[in-house]
Amino acid sequence: MTTANNHYLKWFCRLIFIGIVINLSFAIPALFAAQFLTTLLGLPNQAIYPWLNNVGMLLIGVSLFYIPAALAPERWFAYSWLTVISRFIAVVFWYWLANTSGYPDTFLPLLCSDGLLFVLLGLTLQLGLPEEGKASISNLYQLISAFACKIAHSFSKLHVQVTVMVSLLFVSFIAYTAWDNLLRQHPDPVFDNAEEHFKYGAIGLSVENRIPLYIFDAMPKVCSNIPGGVSDWRELGFVFEPGKALPIGLAQRQIGYPSVEATCSMCHTGQYQKTTKDALTPILAGSANTLDLERFQWFMYNCAASENFTSGKVLAEIEKTQELGLIESLYYRLAIIPIIKKQMGQQESQYKWQKLRPRQGPGRTDTFNPTKMVIFHFPDDSTIGTVDLPQIWNQKPREGMWLHWDGNNNAITERNYAAAMAVGATPDSVLVDSFKQITDWLLTKEPAKFPYVIDQQKALSGKAIWDAECAECHEFGKKSTGQVTTNIQELGTDRYRLDSFTTGLVDKFHDFKQPPFDFLAYRKTASYSNTPTDGIWARAPYLHNGSVPTLWDLLLKPEQRPKKFFKGYSVYDPEKVGFVSTGVEAEQNAWLFDTHLLGNSNSGHLYGTELDEQNKWQLIEYMKTL
Repeated sequence: MTTANNHYLKWFCRLIFIGIVINLSFAIPALFAAQFLTTLLGLPNQAIYPWLNNVGMLLIGVSLFYIPAALAPERWFAYSWLTVISRFIAVVFWYWLANTSGYPDTFLPLLCSDGLLFVLLGLTLQLGLPEEGKASISNLYQLISAFACKIAHSFSKLHVQVTVMVSLLFVSFIAYTAWDNLLRQHPDPVFDNAEEHFKYGAIGLSVENRIPLYIFDAMPKVCSNIPGGVSDWRELGFVFEPGKALPIGLAQRQIGYPSVEATCSMCHTGQYQKTTKDALTPILAGSANTLDLERFQWFMYNCAASENFTSGKVLAEIEKTQELGLIESLYYRLAIIPIIKKQMGQQESQYKWQKLRPRQGPGRTDTFNPTKMVIFHFPDDSTIGTVDLPQIWNQKPREGMWLHWDGNNNAITERNYAAAMAVGATPDSVLVDSFKQITDWLLTKEPAKFPYVIDQQKALSGKAIWDAECAECHEFGKKSTGQVTTNIQELGTDRYRLDSFTTGLVDKFHDFKQPPFDFLAYRKTASYSNTPTDGIWARAPYLHNGSVPTLWDLLLKPEQRPKKFFKGYSVYDPEKVGFVSTGVEAEQNAWLFDTHLLGNSNSGHLYGTELDEQNKWQLIEYMKTL
């Protein structure tokens, strides 16, 4: 009986072709988009890409050898049974991975699909073959012998050629649409000048750290009603310029689908206004004083986990503003939205440690715990590394100085690459030329000037006080500036950030050598660095953890400094030099900072606190000129 007249063998052939499509749907991304596949499967990135490339190559080879069995199983007994056995081998392999890899949820669906195919293929083949082809010990030798003799014959038939051609066309169509909608890389935008590139140019994050643009636009509308929800990204402190659809700090790219990714300016652009009626003015390369990064993260995680975030609801919101074609719409419904939902769930799991620590709040982030736990997979050591987001302007005179709050690195480019890695850049994804353009622009980017009138006579009197009290540690050209010279006991400031950066992390950085990432300059210090104070007016609040709202408060003794104040408000106080941190409007528009919480202490840095009130005001007036 031929396959055409045999119900069981017809189903066997169909199942073989289904298996080929499944193989290729895994093989093509494994060969050409390993990073995308690791995100989809929830696997770690390190050292897995060559393995996936090899698997992709083998699967394509295996799929080619499936074709004769799919075309004439009644003629190729041995060949057909080998395809069944290959599925059984795959079941054993997935079972082993599910129990040894630490990622059982990833491999169990693959185990189940191959297990089902093994059972169905075996049953249909056993029921459909004549007696001489059924699985039995006596037939084994004959099946293997017949295999070699008959293989040359099968491709001479016209129907075989047609079937192969149709199959190849179908697979090619699927492969092309997958490449076009998920992987095809379009040229990145080119900007007129380096400043625009700093604001909106991509630095090259990995696929799991990019957000589809249409989903990003839809999230506040889809999830405005969830706990902690927002209806506009401005509510999280993003800095928008008039006429721009995206905030400063998000770069638009198109790799398959339009997407956005964070760039340096997201964490290093502040904003202020003189009164609530005035327009917000960006402070480029400054501290992102209003941006609530942690809340941004958890809004996205909670949105993706909510019942609002379904393919149907998100796609309906997207289609209110975007005209998607049929194929594009299908990819959003069946692939892109489900992948983002899974991706956000994975990131939520990676960042659960944040819930065990005090909230970071606007203008702050935990600098090295993401590197320890998310990048290098250290166990949670309960340390708190929360700091105020620093300015990054005027880098040229900082060359050779010890950077970061604790002075743990003195190589600017290396420091920048480490920061990019912490937000999702990898050695494979980072855009070296773009990254260098931003780094070079920051070398000579001048700090923002104090935007109010300065009493020059008072400032001149304050200069002498500055020279006597502050210059030795905080003025460019001085021996101690940019160095770690004062032990933490004498300095007296909160030491949680200092302790979060460990010798184990230093060792891990030094061992990480994947060009262009090569981190040789890291060291462990015993205190905080003496940072230069250029543009100090725009760097409020003060101390490394942002625990003191104004320069006036910093010159008070710790017991007189505010114990609680509102942080993240954009209205400026030009007298005390800092952002307004009290009052009804601040309460309505900002977040309550509590210095009693771990990592938030406002103690220490007693320099200048013994000055009389007149000298303090003179010193503050001079510091406005820096």
